[in-house]
Amino acid sequence: MKKTVENILITILILFGFFIVYQIIKRILGGSWTTEDIIISLLIFNLGCVFTIGLSLARLISSHNHLSNQFKSLANDFKQHIKK
Repeated sequence: MKKTVENILITILILFGFFIVYQIIKRILGGSWTTEDIIISLLIFNLGCVFTIGLSLARLISSHNHLSNQFKSLANDFKQHIKK
């Protein structure tokens, strides 16, 4: 469930990024948004990217902790096996 929600958020973030690029190109060619609006949207996009990276990092750290606990158990089992 969490992975699905995260994928949906990443997809929305990518679409928002493409929309910002479209508005920047439109602004360069004499278009719609003001410079302040583009800067604010880039800041929001940056915040979304940082949040997504934070979620990925938290999942990676929890996976690493789980593996490290398994390796500690494996090492203890191996030490007990050698003592026998």
